[in-house]
Amino acid sequence: EDDRYSIPPAIAAFKKLVYKDRVFTIQGPGSASILNVLWKHIEKDKLPTMTGVTPEIAFNPVRRHIFGVMDIYPNQMRLLVDYMIKDFKLKEPRVAVVYADTEAGKIDLAPTIERLKRYNLTPVTKEVLNPGAIDATTQVMSIKRYQANAVVFPGTIPTTVTPLLKDLRKYGLKIPVFGSWAAMLTEDVNLLGEAADQFYSIHAVSQWYDKGHGVEEMRKITLKYHPGTEKTTPRGSMYTHAWIMSNVVVEGLKRAGRNLDEEALINALEGIKNYDTGGLSGPITYSSASHKGGNSWKIHKADPIGRKWVPLTDWRTAE
Repeated sequence: EDDRYSIPPAIAAFKKLVYKDRVFTIQGPGSASILNVLWKHIEKDKLPTMTGVTPEIAFNPVRRHIFGVMDIYPNQMRLLVDYMIKDFKLKEPRVAVVYADTEAGKIDLAPTIERLKRYNLTPVTKEVLNPGAIDATTQVMSIKRYQANAVVFPGTIPTTVTPLLKDLRKYGLKIPVFGSWAAMLTEDVNLLGEAADQFYSIHAVSQWYDKGHGVEEMRKITLKYHPGTEKTTPRGSMYTHAWIMSNVVVEGLKRAGRNLDEEALINALEGIKNYDTGGLSGPITYSSASHKGGNSWKIHKADPIGRKWVPLTDWRTAE
């Protein structure tokens, strides 16, 4: 069912799946805003759900019927700020924060500000850049006026970071930009040329073209059924993410055995410890007290020449 990335169609799709199709389990949604609304319905209808997003409200406290395969959003921003300060080693950091005035932007903004305070830093400016914007001149002029030497972009998606990177280059600001995981949903940023040369992002899954036996198996099976599509069909990180989600659900079904019902599947998933994805992600672990699954991320850099995301770190966990 297509929720069109909108809450009313998502609620309608959920009700159809539950009351008309009477499904046993679902995967999705792919929007934090939608899960923030749907999680109460999921719990009420006791439907085992493997979701592609991990807003903290759906996982803390643990929700009996909701599972994920990556860490909650606040930890990605903590880790991203840590990397910017400790690894990138900015001299006298003057950090500008650009965010979208959306649910995802607000979810990521709070831990960003909190983590900067840990290093005795306050943003020199906070700028709003919403989805649909085609120009970021106002935001870039403010960043320039406050002499920022780095930008953190909570709640990033490719369509919002694109105008920012283009206008930073247009106005001669060669400063690093650090964006959250959704910036890597596609390869769009890597197609921006020199404008993307100092863009860094974070993700909980590997890319289609990365190394690892799990990644190789994903490519092999995919191309067996869709030969030749490696040249014609771009597969962003969401493809890997969905692959992991499906693998974990299948593992849970196997462990649940023949006496399968909703509770059996949930109990089986909660029994998964240090599940090895073969490099598709860090290890996945569940318990009755935690359903987020993953707790690790990698920092990546855009590569406008190779047009690929380049991993800069191994899997890291937030302190």
